[in-house]
Amino acid sequence: MRSLFFEDVNRLGWRDMPMPRPQADHEAVVQTIAATACVVDNMVIKGVTPMEPPFALGHEAVGRVIDMGDAVTGLAIGDVVSIPNHRTCGSCRSCKNHDPLHCEQEDAPFPLLPAYGTPDAYGFGGMFSEAFRVPFASHALVKVPDTIDPLAAVAAGDTLTDAWQATVPHIRKTPEARVLITSNAGYGLYAAQWALAAGAVEVLYVDDDPTRMAVAKKIGATTLQWEEGLEVPPVYNVIVNERQGAEALRFCLLAAAHGAVVENVVIYLEDVPFPLFQMHFSGVTFRSSFCATRLYLPEVISELEAGTIDPRVVESEIFTLDDAPDRLLEQSHKPILLFDESLRAEPAS
Repeated sequence: MRSLFFEDVNRLGWRDMPMPRPQADHEAVVQTIAATACVVDNMVIKGVTPMEPPFALGHEAVGRVIDMGDAVTGLAIGDVVSIPNHRTCGSCRSCKNHDPLHCEQEDAPFPLLPAYGTPDAYGFGGMFSEAFRVPFASHALVKVPDTIDPLAAVAAGDTLTDAWQATVPHIRKTPEARVLITSNAGYGLYAAQWALAAGAVEVLYVDDDPTRMAVAKKIGATTLQWEEGLEVPPVYNVIVNERQGAEALRFCLLAAAHGAVVENVVIYLEDVPFPLFQMHFSGVTFRSSFCATRLYLPEVISELEAGTIDPRVVESEIFTLDDAPDRLLEQSHKPILLFDESLRAEPAS
């Protein structure tokens, strides 16, 4: 079995690894159908995170169950599934308190954030692999109905669901919500799709990449070119920041209407200043966190089945395993790494 490793800065390579088998009765083995990269993978590849090579990459994929332990229920061999980027047992105190990112199951040495595709994956590896193990599979895995194109669900385990939870619940609470999104990758485009589908009266998409801005316009968002010192009126109720840098964060916080919510979804590796004086008057709520994907994944899959959005519009390219080590270095906004070539298809036009 092949697994794609982060070997060094800007160097990826396939390694031959043993085919995984369930190591506990609650585990399943998932064969990867397709996988995709997000900003975190790009940061790792560029060597700008504290994570040291080598380790297996990948935390966004859709797959097919090919093996499972005797205690796994609700699943069958051959089921297509979405896999949360974080591992979760569903039964410990943290998981029951809706905090699966800090799963504390004692029979697996989970780190602070039990994510695939990191040095702390504890033998579960990365999803840029032909197959991988999933613990507590009865709870963790969410079936993808046959009516859904598997490639449409490839990012459901992370960015697609994260973008849903950063927008839709807030918009549902805010009639005639105005939404602002700063973006530098595919996440912002997913957020724009969800916001428009949820009924936002305006979605302003801010970026500096002409390709992504063209996709945003096609989705139906209003676009604005990002530049340092950019300002907009403080009229936005739901704001999603996916751009790094102090200027981007300040821009978002100062664009907040009274009582607005700002969701920061990008990782800052250094502290940045906050315009607290202005924030005190706007009463803005700021949140910065990873997404506890498993909490929202069933609803996202239901929305895909209903055709609420078409995530495939966001795809930037599709390539096969042999091309992956080089193509992933190019870091387009939402590349699809195709493991099952029977699904070969061009990105949605």
